[in-house]
Amino acid sequence: MKKGFTLVELLGVIVILAIIALLTFPAIEKVIKKSSDTVYDAQINTILTAAYDFSLKNISFLPNNNEIKYITLGELKLDGLVDFDIKDPRTKEKFPDNLVISIRNVGNSYKNNSDLSRKTGNYLYTIELSNLDNKSLEPIINLTGLTKNSNGDYILIKSLNESLSDISYTAQSISGVNLTDKVRYYIESNDSVVDSINTSNPGIYKIHYFVIDDNGYAQTLILNVIISDTTPPTITIPSNNTINKNISNFNLMEGVECSDNSGFCDVTYSGEINFGVVGKYIIEYTAKDPSGNTGTSKRVITVK
Repeated sequence: MKKGFTLVELLGVIVILAIIALLTFPAIEKVIKKSSDTVYDAQINTILTAAYDFSLKNISFLPNNNEIKYITLGELKLDGLVDFDIKDPRTKEKFPDNLVISIRNVGNSYKNNSDLSRKTGNYLYTIELSNLDNKSLEPIINLTGLTKNSNGDYILIKSLNESLSDISYTAQSISGVNLTDKVRYYIESNDSVVDSINTSNPGIYKIHYFVIDDNGYAQTLILNVIISDTTPPTITIPSNNTINKNISNFNLMEGVECSDNSGFCDVTYSGEINFGVVGKYIIEYTAKDPSGNTGTSKRVITVK
């Protein structure tokens, strides 16, 4: 007769596997981090090279002795020198458009020792990461007549074929200098950069604005333009619909999700549960998208 594993043997296997995990996981994590750091260094070099290429195309932009000039990553994107979706491999997020690169005329005697800098000829190109942390010094971009919604997003809803002529902006530095004429932008749709907003088809567009002041501080802002549609949002209801009668609290929104082709929707519900009383209770959820379309779904909660 075939004998199975004893409890002691099973525990022994578990202990061995745990020891192997403790030994191998740090090594694997170290390899992943090293790989991520290598890609990060390559991306930094890509940005610095793009700044150098920009200066070659714009010789008059180069600073004189003891002078500093600044440029944003967004500007390098618009100039076709950097991919629009260039990402920081450590965070998996895109490098921000208001990432600032400085160009200094440092002469021949300067010795560069920074991973964020590149010296070519008399000029030092440096990525100024610290500028991103000084939020209080960043310029201000104002979108005329628009305010952020409860989620902190700027949203402008337009009907099909409606004019977009009312989209306007202003910008100024913290000291009050008018920077409106320095604002640049590009338009994104479905993760691709497009030339314009097509108001004849429903969809969502992101206008990426950015601006930089003379002191090297920059700001970025996104306006979500939604060309309204007639498709209602959908609601996904979780499967945990039975609760014990002894439970006195149950989060009716936990696990409930809504989706819409605009990328935005809000969910509310009506109905309630009489805790402690056995029975079935109907909860109705309503989802609404920015175009005013609504979708509903009913959920039966059983108390037993």
